[in-house]
Amino acid sequence: MAALLPIPEGRVKRPTTSYSSLTELSAPFLLDPSTRNYKHQYSNIYFVRLVELRPIVEERATERWGNIRGKPPLLPRILNLQRSQLCYIVGTVYMEMPLKPNILEDMARDHWIAPPAPRPKFYSAQDAVHLEDESGRVKLIGEKIKKERDREGGVIMAALGMETSSGDFEVIDLCFAGMPDVYKPAAGPSNGHINGKGKARARTKNMDIEGDNGEKTWVAIVSGLCVGAEEAPADLKVQLLLEWLTGECGGLRDLEDGSRIARLILAGNTLAQPVKGRDDQKPKRFNNSTKPIYSSHPTKSLQLLLSDLLSSSLPITLIPGPSDPAGATLPQQPLPKVMLGGKAKMTGLESCTNPSWIEVGDRSFFLSGGQTVDDIYKYIPSSGRLGMAKRTLEWRHVAPTAPDTLWIYPFPDADPFVIHHRPDVYIIGCQPEFETVIVGDDSPTRIILVPGFVKTGQVVLLCLETLECKTVEFEVPTWVGEMV
Repeated sequence: MAALLPIPEGRVKRPTTSYSSLTELSAPFLLDPSTRNYKHQYSNIYFVRLVELRPIVEERATERWGNIRGKPPLLPRILNLQRSQLCYIVGTVYMEMPLKPNILEDMARDHWIAPPAPRPKFYSAQDAVHLEDESGRVKLIGEKIKKERDREGGVIMAALGMETSSGDFEVIDLCFAGMPDVYKPAAGPSNGHINGKGKARARTKNMDIEGDNGEKTWVAIVSGLCVGAEEAPADLKVQLLLEWLTGECGGLRDLEDGSRIARLILAGNTLAQPVKGRDDQKPKRFNNSTKPIYSSHPTKSLQLLLSDLLSSSLPITLIPGPSDPAGATLPQQPLPKVMLGGKAKMTGLESCTNPSWIEVGDRSFFLSGGQTVDDIYKYIPSSGRLGMAKRTLEWRHVAPTAPDTLWIYPFPDADPFVIHHRPDVYIIGCQPEFETVIVGDDSPTRIILVPGFVKTGQVVLLCLETLECKTVEFEVPTWVGEMV
């Protein structure tokens, strides 16, 4: 008779890592409801962006072009351009794109005419690139501009060249801000805690891991759970994921792998999106004390899922995504814990903004729900989203297309999307497929594009010690949920 497999006793024993919400970096994304005001002009954001990044771009441009033949000068303003003078200028890129949405045209359109369907791309052969500052704007031309496809409106850039007889600026070379240094926390006590349980700690140089015996410690990253979806395969995939994370399915190897996960990051689209058409037909009654009209199935299902995970000693970081009920503008605010069962039941859950900064162990994470890369994707002809994410670090701005085509809050005197530090891990959720790359020479940064779980069944695992990255995939037979 074959020997029975041993059954593990008690809860899964996980490594314990330190955690910090990095308040000094995440605070600009938090909006105070008492002072929130949408009457401000968006031009302030462009001005602040140029003021913050211009000195950095000018310094890099001077290092790049200061010693070339002719010693071209840096012009302080675009208005100072002179014909046939080799020089370089710094400003904000403006893209003139005929296919880009135009709010003035939308308002002028007759109300009875249906709006056109959203375009997957704004790019066309008729696009024109301009560089502007406080003094004026000039059109950029030349082979360098034609070849440089990875530039979007809102990027702060330096251009080397000369003004032509037609008043355009023929570009020879381009320069951007470049990647910032990796974030290093200040010495002294942190605002972090152990596994979300409120135990204060001091930051240390090495990984703060309890009971570490040389094994790797992992962070699991999931996006697009769509909890509450009516499709049976989607719910089954989520259930398989839950059982794997809590050590209730698979063999001993699966139990061992799941037990080394120190934290779960839910990177956007955690709740199922309402079904268009079916929900619109329901009467909208909000102050009726009788049976509620709208189903609470998605939030109740999410409450149960989070409760099961937290009871297995797995702390969770949750950020909203495009389809989550956290508003349409960036930065999206944290999903309220009262919607998920209250603070008492959700001990160990950290609900964060989108985007946001966190620190796990001694690794800094920058988390995004994916809207920033999705909007950049519309501006360029290629489909390489990983390269776009890398370019946001080189531009030192994660949302250059905001507020032009990406909705954001009208900050009156700040642009929180400017990157002053580079994270150890840069996570972009809600993407079509899994992609990852290491950038940076001295201090590497791991960029991870996290795919939707319901569509791909993939969970991304990141090793805190080595930044190694891999995926675990959950499959459901295609016949599950089909009508017989």
